[in-house]
Amino acid sequence: MLGFDWNIIEGMILAFIRTGTAISLMPFFGYMAVPPQVKIALSFVLAVVLAPTAAMSIPATMTGVLPIAAAAVSEAIVGLAIGATTLLILMSADFAGTLIGLQMGFSSVTLFDPQAGEEVSIIGRLESMLALIIFISLDGHHMLLNALGGSFSSIPLGGGVFTGQSALLFGRLTAEVFVIAVKLAAPVLAILLLTEIAMGFVSRAMPQMNVFADSFPLKIGIGLISMAVTWPLFVYVLSKSFNLYGKSLTQLIGMMGP
Repeated sequence: MLGFDWNIIEGMILAFIRTGTAISLMPFFGYMAVPPQVKIALSFVLAVVLAPTAAMSIPATMTGVLPIAAAAVSEAIVGLAIGATTLLILMSADFAGTLIGLQMGFSSVTLFDPQAGEEVSIIGRLESMLALIIFISLDGHHMLLNALGGSFSSIPLGGGVFTGQSALLFGRLTAEVFVIAVKLAAPVLAILLLTEIAMGFVSRAMPQMNVFADSFPLKIGIGLISMAVTWPLFVYVLSKSFNLYGKSLTQLIGMMGP
């Protein structure tokens, strides 16, 4: 008679919780444009593939409702930590675009983003989409899936350990978002600042000219041209940032292991 191996079933459920929470936050995979059925199917396939091996790490003493519930909460936290770390990779580009948009005069120009469910900056969304294209072209989505799959060998099911070191690392990665955003936006912001200074000199030389009104289309045009000219630098900084977060994600997963 065929029987069920409950360790395999428990392992598949716990693995599904980890993969599901991570996939729901990851760039590209977790976007609202991706149907929920696709996210669930992808998480389930990953769980089925990883569960037979991961189930071998389940302690024999993990029986009963409370131990399984505690393990499920642990897996959800591990998945959230992995997914949130990967989400930080593209947040810097969005923030950089927001800074550029404010300097270009788009502070009151927003659009509704169905991905985030809120009003966002036009330039910020443009920079974020460009960063996503670069991310996919560099096989960043494969890196995320490899890190997620490798987490099962470093963090046994229900055995996630959350220490001050892992929290400190995650805090440093969050702070690094602002540093990378400034690096991405700095060239364009510098050009726009020089434009503002030049317009100030024009205003002093020609007081009868309405510089305030005439500067809006000028700053928009110069800002867009500057973004196009500094595109290679944008790609370079982002590629370095992706490598940094990839290594940091692997380090974070190792810290959450026993």
